[in-house]
Amino acid sequence: MIVGATITKSQCLPPPPIIESISVVPNTASGDVTVKWHENPANVCTTTGYEIYKYNYGTNQFDFLVLMAAGVTEYTDVNAGANTRPQIYRMTTKAGAAGNEHSENHHSMLLYPVMQYGACDMTAKVLWTPYKTSYRNFEVRLADKTFNDSVKYQIVGYIAPSASPFNPLNEIALTPVTYDTVTSFRMIVNQNYLFRVKAFLPNGEISYSNVREGIISSASIPPAPLYINLDSLVSYDTHNHLHFEIESSTQMTKFQIERCERLDSAFQIIHTFSDKTTTTYDDNSCNVNKQYFYRITALNSSSVCSETPATISDTLNSIILNTKYVKPDIKVSWNKFTLDSVYSLHRNGLFWLMQYATQYTDMDVQYDFDNNIYDFCYRIVATDRITNFTSVSREYCISLEKPVTMPNAIDPTSSFSNNMETHRLRNQFAPIVGGNELDYEYHMIIFDRWNSVIFETTKPMDVPLANEYFWRGASAKGNVLPEDTYLYYVKVTFKNSNQVFEQKGTVSLIYQ
Repeated sequence: MIVGATITKSQCLPPPPIIESISVVPNTASGDVTVKWHENPANVCTTTGYEIYKYNYGTNQFDFLVLMAAGVTEYTDVNAGANTRPQIYRMTTKAGAAGNEHSENHHSMLLYPVMQYGACDMTAKVLWTPYKTSYRNFEVRLADKTFNDSVKYQIVGYIAPSASPFNPLNEIALTPVTYDTVTSFRMIVNQNYLFRVKAFLPNGEISYSNVREGIISSASIPPAPLYINLDSLVSYDTHNHLHFEIESSTQMTKFQIERCERLDSAFQIIHTFSDKTTTTYDDNSCNVNKQYFYRITALNSSSVCSETPATISDTLNSIILNTKYVKPDIKVSWNKFTLDSVYSLHRNGLFWLMQYATQYTDMDVQYDFDNNIYDFCYRIVATDRITNFTSVSREYCISLEKPVTMPNAIDPTSSFSNNMETHRLRNQFAPIVGGNELDYEYHMIIFDRWNSVIFETTKPMDVPLANEYFWRGASAKGNVLPEDTYLYYVKVTFKNSNQVFEQKGTVSLIYQ
C-alpha cells in the first residue's frame, strides 16, 4: 500500500451478499431453483453486481453461473436438477475488478420418494436432505451450526388427480412442525397426494423442496371420510355438548368419540356409533369442573385392517373458568383453547373481546354495585382464528355479599335478638350494614299499602345507631299497627367510598 493513498469505493473489497433462501420451483421438469438475497449492510463499496456460483458434483468445484446486476435480489436457475439431488449455491459481491469473499454455501432440500406405506394406519413415511449452510470446502462454522440446528420442517400438500400440476395455493399442513428430516403423515386410501417439504429458516424466510406424488391403494378397505370436523364444544352445568360433521362420501360404519384429561395421556373411548350422519353428542359422564380433550375417529372395519384409525378429527378442549373477588374487582381466568385463538368474555349482558389473553380483571363490577347488583355470571367463548372451531365454557357465577341487607319481618312485641353479630332485636327494623356503624348514613321511609307515610327517619353520618332510627311497627302517631305487609324505601350512603345503596321492598308485621 502506498502511504497516504486513498482507497476508492471501486477498489475496496466488498463483503458477500446475504443469501436469504434457495427454493425449488414446483412443476419444472428437472427442478428449477430460485435464489434470493440482499446486499450485506456492512458493504461500503460501490456494488457493480453479484456473481452466483453453483457446485459441480463432477469436479467437486463451484462453477461460475451468472452475473446479476446491482439492485437485483432474485435469480431462478432453470434446469437446475433439484428434483434428483440437492443443489448448492454461493455468491460474491462485485465492486470493480477487485476479487472478494464468497458467501456461505446454501444447500437445497431434496424430498425422496415415499419410503414406506402403512395401508392400515394410512401413513406414508418420507425423508429429505436438510436445508443447511456451510463454508468454503463445506466447513461448518459455529454460525452455520446455529443456523442449521434452528431450521424447522413441515410436510405440506393436498389431494389432487394423478399427474396434476402442483398448486401452492391448495397446500395445507399434513404434519406438525418438526426439527427432524424424516416423518410420517396420514393419507386417505385411494387418494393421490402431492406434497413437499416446507422449511422455516431462522432468518424468517421460507424454503421449499421438490414436489412428490403418493397414493395408498387398497380395494379391501372402504373409503375413509375426507374429514371429520369437530367444530364446537359447549359446556353446560351437567354435561359437555359436541357438534361435528363427518364427510358424507365415506363408506365406513364405525366411529368413536374419545376423551382424555391431558394431551400427554391416552384417549379413552366414551361412545361408539355407526351412522355417519350423526352430528351431536352429549357427554353426561364428565365432571364439568374439569378440562377435557375430545376427538372423533373413523375406524377401518375390513378383515385386513380391523379396528385401525382411518381419519381422526381435530382435538377440541373444554374451557374452565376461575373467578375470584379481589376487592374491589373480580378477577377471571381460563385455560387456553388453541394456539391461535381469540376469546370473548360475557357477563350479565356485557361483552369483552380478549384477543389472546386468558385472564381479565373486571373493574366494571363497581357500576353494578351502584345498581344493587351483586351476582355476576361469566362465560367464555373461545374461537380458533383459522378454523373457526369454538369452545364455550359453562356459566360460572359468583355472588358477593351485599353491603346492606334488610329484614323481611319484625315482631313489635318481641325483644329477642335476631342476629348474633349485630344483636338486632326482632322488634327493630332498619338497614343491617356491615363495618363500622359510624361509616354511613341512611334515610328510611315506611308506607302502608295506600302509600301513606307511617314512619320516616334519617340516621346522620358519624352518629351511632340509636332507638329513634328503628321502626318498631307503630304508626306515625305511635299507635300499634295490625299484622300486614308494609312498604319501605331506604337509601344508604357510605362515608369512605361515597357508594350509595338504594332499595325498595316489603316488610311484614307478625305478632307471635
